[in-house]
Amino acid sequence: MKTIVVTGGSGFVAGWIIRELLTHDYKVRASLRDTSKAEEIGQGIMLLQPTTLSKNLSFFKADLTNDNGWDEGMKGADGVIHVASPLGHGTESVEEMVKVAKGGTLTVLKAAKDNHIKRIIMTSSEAASTPSISVGEKTIDESFWSDIKNPELDAYRISKIEAERAAWQYAKDNQLQLTTILPGAVFGPILSPDHLSSDEILLKLLNGERMIPKVPMEISDVRDLATLHRLALEKDVAIGHRFLAADQKLTMAEIAQIYQKQYPRLQLKFTYLPNWVTVLASKFSPSLRPLVPMLKRKYSHTTQSTQKLLGWKQRPVQKTITDAADLLIFNKLVKNIPEKTYR
Repeated sequence: MKTIVVTGGSGFVAGWIIRELLTHDYKVRASLRDTSKAEEIGQGIMLLQPTTLSKNLSFFKADLTNDNGWDEGMKGADGVIHVASPLGHGTESVEEMVKVAKGGTLTVLKAAKDNHIKRIIMTSSEAASTPSISVGEKTIDESFWSDIKNPELDAYRISKIEAERAAWQYAKDNQLQLTTILPGAVFGPILSPDHLSSDEILLKLLNGERMIPKVPMEISDVRDLATLHRLALEKDVAIGHRFLAADQKLTMAEIAQIYQKQYPRLQLKFTYLPNWVTVLASKFSPSLRPLVPMLKRKYSHTTQSTQKLLGWKQRPVQKTITDAADLLIFNKLVKNIPEKTYR
């Protein structure tokens, strides 16, 4: 039985990757910045799964900002899936975000190399393969690299680009077998009510946030994304490649309309903002500013290579967002739910 190290074990994506690996006969050793909640995190990951699998999951303490713990966590492992990356709070400078994302990635890769681990899967981002909106209606594949000088990119996106570039250079210099996965906006069923990640956007809709911008998003189902990481780990054809993990697009307005239809008892009512209103509001709302360039986005990504080389399949995106909503409701995070039913 192979042992795989997964970084950022408390995260939404990492949790599903850990679950995917455990249910496919791997041992998993996951990093946490704070191991005091290891038992709680493990219970969330193993929800509705055979309890016998939990013996194959362990945690170790390590942080992207320093070297402590990484060497010990890597000992005897067969591969690494590097998911951890700083999200920030929207106030950090580009330099601050890049320092942690790039530095943390190199810390993880060095620890892997020092422990003779060759096989590395890294979670990057579609942001690392994103052109300017000026390209128009163009289809983008994994060969495209974002230009960090593009003013449409925020600090988080730039940090993902720089971290992935650093990983490829380090892998080349040290003969590591690297694969990178580039998801879009990641949604799907939560494993814990304490870790909502991108599903927080959906929760706001379900809880009646009325003012909805018409922002398009290419969506990755977290379960399909976890499967993709496993497939990349198992298939040698993936070595040395980037793989896009999102090509199904919905706008925020379309998601809101789906929720109105699927959950009529919630009596959701929305106002869909004209683009000019979103632009104006962004001058006073920092959370809206990263969305403004996306309003004029017409390009699309393709996952054709991912599907062809790895045999990867995706759920319909409509199922992704309704499954996510069902779990938010089940965990009693949605307000004003009728007692017996919500559909």
